[in-house]
Amino acid sequence: MKLVILLILFTSAGLSKQVNALEAGDLAPNFSLSSMHNENVVKLSDFAGKVVYLDFWASWCGPCRTSFPILSELYQNYHAQGFEIVSINLDEDPQLAEAFLHQYPVSFGHLNGFGTSVDKAYGVNAMPTGIFIDAKGNVRLIHRGFKPNHKPFIEAVLQKLIAEM
Repeated sequence: MKLVILLILFTSAGLSKQVNALEAGDLAPNFSLSSMHNENVVKLSDFAGKVVYLDFWASWCGPCRTSFPILSELYQNYHAQGFEIVSINLDEDPQLAEAFLHQYPVSFGHLNGFGTSVDKAYGVNAMPTGIFIDAKGNVRLIHRGFKPNHKPFIEAVLQKLIAEM
């Protein structure tokens, strides 16, 4: 009997974890975060009706060094068509993030996510993690890691989501 109860508890725990995990098709959790320089507060809902790529990154992340120039190029090419990149830094030390941004400058803004629950809400467990959100606010793709050969795939997803607007 004890074995049956333990089995039920473990099975229930596993199912509840799966139910709580963010997946493609889910409504993207809203958030409010300060910009890296605390000039203003930005909410995900500020970008309603646009295709959004949430980019979770940190200064110590090697693949982030590869992703920034490619994301910057995509932003420049598709921003006028309704594409936004919301960059969320998870560094504990903001000076490390600033040094990274001086080395890898981009034209999109950056938010401070350290010490918030935004990374948990989006299930960030790798750096970088990119989340595509469609114009209706639904998560369409969760992309973990980054290599240069990922660009064609990311661009194809971006083009598809823009065409759906």
